[in-house]
Amino acid sequence: MIVKKLIMLVLSALLMIMLSGCDTMMFNADELLLSPMLEGDMYPVQQALEDSVKGKITLRYPVSGEYRSAFVMKDIDENGREEAFAFYSTTTDSTVTMHINVIENEDGEWESKGDLSLVGNGVESVSFADLDGNGNLEIIVGWQVFGNTEKQVGIYTYDGSLLTQRAIEPYTNFAYADLTGDSKQDLVIIYHNSAEKAAAAKLISLSDKGITEVGKAKLDGGVSSYSLPVLSKLTDGTTALYIDAVKGSGMLTEIIWYKDGALHGIYNPDAPESSPTYRNSAIASRDYDSNGVVDIPLLEVLKSTERMDDSDKVYYTNWSEFNGKKLVLRSSCLMNYSDMYSLAIPKNIKQQLLVIRKTETRTRFFYSYDQQKQLAGGELFKIVTVPTVQYNAEVYTKNGYFVLGETETVMYLASVEENNSFKITKEDVLEMFSIIQ
Repeated sequence: MIVKKLIMLVLSALLMIMLSGCDTMMFNADELLLSPMLEGDMYPVQQALEDSVKGKITLRYPVSGEYRSAFVMKDIDENGREEAFAFYSTTTDSTVTMHINVIENEDGEWESKGDLSLVGNGVESVSFADLDGNGNLEIIVGWQVFGNTEKQVGIYTYDGSLLTQRAIEPYTNFAYADLTGDSKQDLVIIYHNSAEKAAAAKLISLSDKGITEVGKAKLDGGVSSYSLPVLSKLTDGTTALYIDAVKGSGMLTEIIWYKDGALHGIYNPDAPESSPTYRNSAIASRDYDSNGVVDIPLLEVLKSTERMDDSDKVYYTNWSEFNGKKLVLRSSCLMNYSDMYSLAIPKNIKQQLLVIRKTETRTRFFYSYDQQKQLAGGELFKIVTVPTVQYNAEVYTKNGYFVLGETETVMYLASVEENNSFKITKEDVLEMFSIIQ
């Protein structure tokens, strides 16, 4: 209640100034959030910070990641007591300086134990990982140096008395994972230089001797943005990172792994225009078959629709896994993202299928197709998506439909033509069908 009243007083004062005819005022939303003191257990933590700085500060809140508070509580040395890591900025002659400050509770009193800084304008993320394998967690901070385009990732250690910066590196994206198999976390830094159209992944290892660059791999420099890295593995069990990236009107997936003493990537700098994972659609990679390996969605137009207008073409999504040398097809599917279901198409009918979409009735019709004559044959089966509130079991059953699956809002139904040319049965369609989660 006190916080709300203070905010209302600040806003009222601003409104009165603006109405009085003064020049337009510029203000930082973070500064408005600073004025009220934190309440409860966090009040003495903020008080200890302000006592140590002795000047005007602006609390800074991470904009992404697990931790979104300007005060992050974490027991990094597993001694049963949480340390407080505070993020704030100071301004001198229009230069903004970002700070990380560690505050500890000793004998019931909170006290600042260290402060480190760099010139910047925000905190993107805060995370913790044991990078040197000593049992204590390092603090990993993504700093915004200049908007979202120039960023630096810092690695910090705190030994109970001293806060130390171990590394500071430019980055576009980063992740930590045990890629080298030495039972400790490594830091993988992705850096993309859009001006030079160059990109690379760097593997950083931390030990008591310092920072070591374990390996580096070139990435596709023609991308415009990255999704968050996903930790998975290759089909041979090698730990790997998968990173989707937007390129032109489509998407590709970078795959990064460590083997035989070197960092590797699926991108081939000798053939920069022929990325093996590129697809002309923004379909994200994922573990499609839930076997622990991320699948890459590659698109292939149905032969029966390749002469049609682009809006009428139908594509198979060929979910493929990478074995360290090449992509291997796992499943060819027809993905219906509008109605959120997929059909895994058997290999023996893949090139002999025609699909007609009736979006107004949410129906897909499946026909046989003769490639040589380029002619459609008879209907094989059809699938319809029906809102649950409109579903009448008796009516649909009477018309030959059976239930494929259901969600809270829709029913998925199918009917199979008797004596169809491919001898597809109800059981076949049930096996092919799955709801997209």
